[in-house]
Amino acid sequence: MPEPKANVVDVVDTAENFETLRDRARDLIAKGSYQEAGAAYLQAVEVATAAGETDLADEALCGWGAAETELGNGTEVMPELRRILLGSPVDHNGCLAAYTLARAHELEGQIKKALFYARLFRDRAEYVERSGLKGLAQNLLGNLLAAEGREDEAATCYRTALRLSEGAAPTWLAVTEVNLGYCLLARLTATASGLHRARLREGLRLAYRSLRTFRREGAVPLLVWPHLDLCFAYLQMERPRPAKRHGLMALELAERFHGQDVVKNCLYLLGQTAILEGDLEAARQFFRSLEQRFYPGQTGLADVLVAIDLRQIVNLRA
Repeated sequence: MPEPKANVVDVVDTAENFETLRDRARDLIAKGSYQEAGAAYLQAVEVATAAGETDLADEALCGWGAAETELGNGTEVMPELRRILLGSPVDHNGCLAAYTLARAHELEGQIKKALFYARLFRDRAEYVERSGLKGLAQNLLGNLLAAEGREDEAATCYRTALRLSEGAAPTWLAVTEVNLGYCLLARLTATASGLHRARLREGLRLAYRSLRTFRREGAVPLLVWPHLDLCFAYLQMERPRPAKRHGLMALELAERFHGQDVVKNCLYLLGQTAILEGDLEAARQFFRSLEQRFYPGQTGLADVLVAIDLRQIVNLRA
């Protein structure tokens, strides 16, 4: 006796429900709403699992893992991602798992391991006909190189990512542009060479363009990056008023949406901005907050930071 065939309507409904949930989760990821995105991906996992669509379930699990990773839970999702990377027969799922494993190790500060998975992702993406994967791979490599202080190499990856970005979401383009802008602004000094001016103009243009895009798309958590980069750029240009304005906006966003590393960078740059303004008391307040909140065992750190300018070794993407 033949087994009963699946109802065509049920199959179509399952596919539509899955795609609706997945697309909603992708939109939430693009806006930086990771908790809501993770919940939507888990719903998609349930829908696919109930229908026996294990490959779709693995795809949604990769998305859930990406959302959890951005929330700081990368260690918890790594075992599931490794299972998919090693066992999924679908190349696209293996790519997604490799990408998120790279991102998880990046957030754990394990850049060498992250680079291993990022290069694995890049190599696999060459054989997968899915829009955006090759650009995503280049953007990820750029992030990791920037975290190591290799801004020129990172900038090359970001430019390649933008060339491969046809059809990409506006927020994704803006993230890549702000990253490229940071690489151009990161090592600027007070010199006035033609190369310096060209890098400065392009870096500022990219930072402001990403700022406008994030605002237009409602990607509020992502606004922290152009504000932070502009604070640093104006500080390097010895323009404390706009530096302070962008620094305070970055600090407010960092406190609401991001981890301690971003908050630390904001407090440090604001302290340096206060020094440039000649307000040493305000500088000590910012540095004292940095010391008390993040380095309670290093008494006197605030006084050291007032005396020594460490801007040239600060990495805002580390």
